[in-house]
Amino acid sequence: MRSVAASLMLLAAVAAPAVAQHPATRIIPKVERVTPRDDAWRVADTLVIVATDSVTRVEAQRFAATLRREGRRAVRVASSSAAPALRLAMQGGTATDESYTLLVGGDGALIAAPTISGVRHGLQSLRQILPAEGGSLAGVEVHDAPRYPWRGAMLDVGRHTFPVADILRWIDLLERYKMNVFHWHLTEDQGWRIAIDKYPKLTSIGGFRVEADGSRYGGFFTKAEIRQVVAYATARGITVVPEIEMPGHARAAIAAYPELSCTGAPLPVPATWGVFSDVLCPTVTTFRFLEDVLTEVLELFPSRYIHIGGDEVPKERWRECTECQAIMRREKLKDEHELQRWFIALIGQWLAERGRSLIGWDEILDGGRPAGATVQAWQGTSRVTDALAAGADVIASPSEWVYLNRSAGELPLARVLQFDPSIAAAGNTGLGRLLGGEAPLWTEHVTSPANAELMLLPRLVGFAETVWRGPVAAADFAARFEGGERARLARAGYAIGPDDRDLMGVAFRYDSLAKGLRISTVAVEGVTLSLRAADAATGVPVTESTLLRGDGKWYLEGRYRGQLMRESRILTLASHRAVGKPVRIATPPDAKYPGTGQFTLTDGVHGTAFADGFWNGWLGVDVDATIDLGTATPVDSVVVSLLEEVRSWILLPREVRLSVSADGVRWEDGGVRPVQRDIDPDGRTRPRVTLTLPAGTKARYVRVVAINGGRLPRWHPGAGEASWVFLDEIEVH
Repeated sequence: MRSVAASLMLLAAVAAPAVAQHPATRIIPKVERVTPRDDAWRVADTLVIVATDSVTRVEAQRFAATLRREGRRAVRVASSSAAPALRLAMQGGTATDESYTLLVGGDGALIAAPTISGVRHGLQSLRQILPAEGGSLAGVEVHDAPRYPWRGAMLDVGRHTFPVADILRWIDLLERYKMNVFHWHLTEDQGWRIAIDKYPKLTSIGGFRVEADGSRYGGFFTKAEIRQVVAYATARGITVVPEIEMPGHARAAIAAYPELSCTGAPLPVPATWGVFSDVLCPTVTTFRFLEDVLTEVLELFPSRYIHIGGDEVPKERWRECTECQAIMRREKLKDEHELQRWFIALIGQWLAERGRSLIGWDEILDGGRPAGATVQAWQGTSRVTDALAAGADVIASPSEWVYLNRSAGELPLARVLQFDPSIAAAGNTGLGRLLGGEAPLWTEHVTSPANAELMLLPRLVGFAETVWRGPVAAADFAARFEGGERARLARAGYAIGPDDRDLMGVAFRYDSLAKGLRISTVAVEGVTLSLRAADAATGVPVTESTLLRGDGKWYLEGRYRGQLMRESRILTLASHRAVGKPVRIATPPDAKYPGTGQFTLTDGVHGTAFADGFWNGWLGVDVDATIDLGTATPVDSVVVSLLEEVRSWILLPREVRLSVSADGVRWEDGGVRPVQRDIDPDGRTRPRVTLTLPAGTKARYVRVVAINGGRLPRWHPGAGEASWVFLDEIEVH
């Protein structure tokens, strides 16, 4: 049997030729150094993989199985081979060294690395350049190592959940592109997804919610399924980091056990998205619950790191809670932010006593960083800098660069490819360390496995490139991805989304000639759009000639391979005298919320959520809109449709004023309706405000003024900032 050293010497003995476009230069992520050589490996029809120890033998067997699934007819694992073969070898090095060397020459191929992680990475590189059957692979010497030790992806299963088989498929993607952390976001306001034996109602109640249409949605992962995922990932060198959200984003837990909240009031599992006021109360009861839950979590997950969330925690309930205020006095905490730090510090201490380390989102910095906590910075690149300055180990996940739940139209691949957390670390003189980066996929609007893949790919591949090698030009990446990797992913059955546009580019326009709503689409190949009436089981395809008019409710659905893309978009049509009439608006709406165009306020369509394409939004100003009915018309009443989403900076207007005119010169006061009341932190309404006119009123012009709700209150995360006012329809009856 030839020694590793002898194999290295033989494979490296041939002089390097002039620079050439060796297939290794097209590997994703890009490798550190490629040196082409003059000889070649004549790969036999039967590929022999030589592994001389039990550790590399396991990897050899797994790699052989992967190649067989991908179509290679014959692969054999052996302890020796006289013929050219693929040899795997581990050499001395530190336990954290993920580097590897790949040598290809006349004697076959050798992957040598200090650790089994390096061997795995070398196999993934070879996988991309190995001929599918017997053939020739030009000689090469590759030296490679990652830029960062933390290269992760996060999947939220709280909002929408997915089958275990698809979780495993996505872990395959992480291994393929040399990522090493799967961050599993297991609990949320909208669903608790991990079985806890001591608290069965967490899944029987907290694991399910009632949707707006009355259907029941939910599910959870059994302990056997979780062990399956952890074992599968571990075999591929990937650490599974569980996230159990606390003290916020815990409404599902509170629905199951109301005593965990500060009020004890029974609450349902929410079926809407956003941030909710009811959070875990920092009492003895809550800490006992969390210790019990985490004890079972630690039994399932061997990861050193346990993520506890800590983000988006409203403090209203704590301010109103006598027990919370007593704790603050006892612990000499000056405000509720320090109370949160105290809460998280206790959990961190409990974990540390059991040999684990706490990770929290960057809000854990707000009351002072708990000792020993690792910070996952998401609110912007500046938060990476803040966390490093606070002395924390940091995982960079700035939403503007790597949040893959953002559409590719908003966060294109070219931008992801420029992600560089080292910029935020430059000049850091504190003790904080930049561990690397992580790309989250939040699933509020990701409804199926196919939907998830279309969001992840190809941008997750681009992200993997940046944390392995660093930022890269889009053209460079495209040459390698389009040069073969896209086709390989497609053959493996993965759904690949667009680089720089939405999955469903849907636009709505009121057609004043046809007197109806036109729907135009720019859908991704394979995505089909259909309209389904509220009382119908199936829909009809949407075409460029689709026209909707009259009254009724419709559901606009997109599907890929039969799987739903995003939630159904609800179109509620209502007839009234102003439909299709021109509107003059004193201050145009913000460009972010163009609605359906110039007829948004008179298109006869009601919106459901502020981002559904049917609303106009104005930031910090009043709305002043005048409708021209064309001729003096009897008018009994005017109905104004408004939106309140307090957590999204959208307040109801203070009041709505109406005036009418038959000629545009003389105006009659149509009344004033106060709208805004005490602002509920969880306010989420769609009121329709009616102003009634005296009998016999005729008007050609109808003017509506909605007075902006003012600056956000002091308890709001955006305290003091301007608020939005949203309208989607002004009905004239």
